[in-house]
Amino acid sequence: MTKNNDQCKQDAVIEVKDLEKQYENGEIITKVLHGVNFRVNKGEFLAIMGPSGSGKSTLMHILGFLDKASAGTFLFEGRDVSSLSDDELAYMRGEKIGFVFQAFNLLPKASVLENVKLPLLYSDIPSAKRDALAKKAIEAVGLTHRTNNLSNQLSGGERQRVAIARALIREPSVIFADEPTGNLDSKSGTQVMEILQALNLERCVTIILVTHETYTAEHAERVLRILDGRITADESIKNRRIAKDGELLK
Repeated sequence: MTKNNDQCKQDAVIEVKDLEKQYENGEIITKVLHGVNFRVNKGEFLAIMGPSGSGKSTLMHILGFLDKASAGTFLFEGRDVSSLSDDELAYMRGEKIGFVFQAFNLLPKASVLENVKLPLLYSDIPSAKRDALAKKAIEAVGLTHRTNNLSNQLSGGERQRVAIARALIREPSVIFADEPTGNLDSKSGTQVMEILQALNLERCVTIILVTHETYTAEHAERVLRILDGRITADESIKNRRIAKDGELLK
């Protein structure tokens, strides 16, 4: 059986209160988020669902330090993000956040090991330790046998697993997965979701999934539904899909 990770869910990693976002183009103001409120505890697996244009990607960009809110409060591990300088935001983004995108964003002519090491490129970590950390992350997603393969020699599902390993390497507080199965067939997509879920259950990694697909959201334990920039539902998933024990994270 998978381990119960309730013991790690003691503190909030993310709290947003009355969060708003608007874009201004001359005299034209476009409001995207309207008074959003929710909390994510450490070790949770949250799915944010909504149709195109609902505001879910904008919300993810704010939570991942890629954009700033126009109003409201955003606390990350208890710190008010609005008080952070650009350098502090860049540090938080590099150290505290991991991203997994639909398009993989791998270097095609670089090996799996080289791709996974990319987040450490400008770090003070010695080269030998970088290799060890990358190999550990690659093992976590079941791709040790592909370590020296070029990323363009991999299947779509394997490329996404490399992207997950890359997101893991700095042991971030939160991994954001933005439509991670969008370029995959259903079998590969399910395997990717099982890996994300196993990381959540076995290692207490906080996962925030942005998706419009029900079958991917069912791997989360909670779903936040957003429409026209407003939260319309915040509910637990009663019939959660559980990754098969023993097949992931040996």
